[in-house]
Amino acid sequence: MKVAAFDAKPFERSSPARSSGSGERGGRRGFRTQLGAGIVVSNKEEFKDRFTTKFAELRDEFKIMERVPFCPSSRLLKYGLPKAISFSDQLVSSVQDLIENLHCFYVILPPTDPDTVRVGVTKNEQGEIPTWLFMRNLGPMFSYMTAHDYLYKNSGLDVSNIEFHIDAFVSKQTRSWEKVVSRVNPKIFWRGDECNPFIACADIMAFLTDVKLYGNYLLLSRENIINVWEDYQFKTTVHYVDRGGISIHVWRSDRSIDVWPYAAKPTVFLAIDSLTQDNKTEKNDEGGDAGLNSVTSDKQSTTKSSASKVFVESPVYAAAVQYAFKQSASLKFFNRYEDSAHVSDRDVFVYIGPESERVGRMLQHASRVTIMSGLELRDKVEK
Repeated sequence: MKVAAFDAKPFERSSPARSSGSGERGGRRGFRTQLGAGIVVSNKEEFKDRFTTKFAELRDEFKIMERVPFCPSSRLLKYGLPKAISFSDQLVSSVQDLIENLHCFYVILPPTDPDTVRVGVTKNEQGEIPTWLFMRNLGPMFSYMTAHDYLYKNSGLDVSNIEFHIDAFVSKQTRSWEKVVSRVNPKIFWRGDECNPFIACADIMAFLTDVKLYGNYLLLSRENIINVWEDYQFKTTVHYVDRGGISIHVWRSDRSIDVWPYAAKPTVFLAIDSLTQDNKTEKNDEGGDAGLNSVTSDKQSTTKSSASKVFVESPVYAAAVQYAFKQSASLKFFNRYEDSAHVSDRDVFVYIGPESERVGRMLQHASRVTIMSGLELRDKVEK
């Protein structure tokens, strides 16, 4: 069975902003979009084994203090850009013969002429939003948009023997998502670039595409992306959309896409007393900025976001990542408001603190869910 996996990252190039003499503030301005990357892997088990083995070798060689099977580019960057680039390039090179295709996707929407994008369902419900705001809102959506683009550019492809893995996202309803699920039955992975090796590789290849272009003073274009990957064994394909093709990605209503029917199971839920939330949060740890309909104050969001960033450095979090990887599972910080109804048979509920334990025990009355403390999880993984 083949695997096609998709992730995305912001792509930015800044330039000095000239004063207009009309009261504009100075500073930086430049080009901003999202860069999506999808990979097609020919042999999923061999890829997993080789990817994790090479990561462990490089981790020791580069003195990367990450006790997980693999990690995304954002965590590698903690050790400095040169080290992250070299580590990532060697990791990708070690599995390049198992990658059939790298597919890159991006959007080009100049901020002027016109400077707005029309969103909505009907003429009566449509509205105009600034182009810059529309582009910013594409970030949390871009993993599945890249999957759609791959399917669109390969309309005659037999997908019956390909699993589609997509990093978790936040999005309102779009025709591009409807097109994806009309053709394939994707698996959505919460924190996919940390617990899914295929999505992790897609994340790293998006990062490398960015830095290879930057390092060679190349603009974002089809020809330049193909050029920076030309010495590798896999085929590289690139596509972008502009105003002529963006309509399929424009949200059609304020109703959010329900990703739970496609969520990879089991799910490992991490419930921590200081992070178990009663309200929707401004920041969605698994899918980027929810930012469209937040009901949590900035102060609350900042506090919880800071607490979660501290926790991801803990031994319990490392054990949860390892456990999720071994179970081919997703990994999600538990949000009481959003997640209680979605805990189901075979899921794992890891608690830290008495209140989180109480919630877990309560959920056990409705589902065949495994409950364990953070220490019990560590013992299970580390033994």
